[in-house]
Amino acid sequence: LFELLDREPEIQDDVEAVDLPELEGHVVFEHVAFSYRSDIPVLQDIAFEVAAGTTVVLVGPSGAGKTTLMHLIPRFHDPISGHVSVDGHDLRNVRVQSLREQVGLVAQDVHLFGTSVRENIRYGRLEATDEAVEAAARAANAHEFICEFPEGYESLVGERGVKLSGGQRQRVSIARAILKDPRILLLD
Repeated sequence: LFELLDREPEIQDDVEAVDLPELEGHVVFEHVAFSYRSDIPVLQDIAFEVAAGTTVVLVGPSGAGKTTLMHLIPRFHDPISGHVSVDGHDLRNVRVQSLREQVGLVAQDVHLFGTSVRENIRYGRLEATDEAVEAAARAANAHEFICEFPEGYESLVGERGVKLSGGQRQRVSIARAILKDPRILLLD
């Protein structure tokens, strides 16, 4: 266990990395390539631009690299070549924490804690009021099913959310991301 805890993260801040200012959200991929193993490319020469305030949908078969592409934005991985930038800032030159604070991600595999619905949503912004939590749940179309639970927002979801359906877990995860109010929201 200590060996695992002592491991250094693969993605490290450059010694000259700077904090990002508040983002508008203009994302640019320039000739990006990525692979998990050197002999199997996952992404090759990817180039596109997403203007701030717009919505883009990526579609394609399973295994095409959609999730990998999205994981490059919060720097869960770095490209092997090319550049990913936000508002003109190359992501390799910014502090990871300052980037991730402004990016929200709703993953395919929802991670919920064995606590209440309210606390699972509040995890998106720990200082949020109950009213803000409920507003986020309404925006995620989760408020109605939450209110149907005998204890409403105080209902326990069980470890990993086992007391909720897959769709309900996803809605709670979306509410958490909405509550965070990120400058860039990624829905995988």
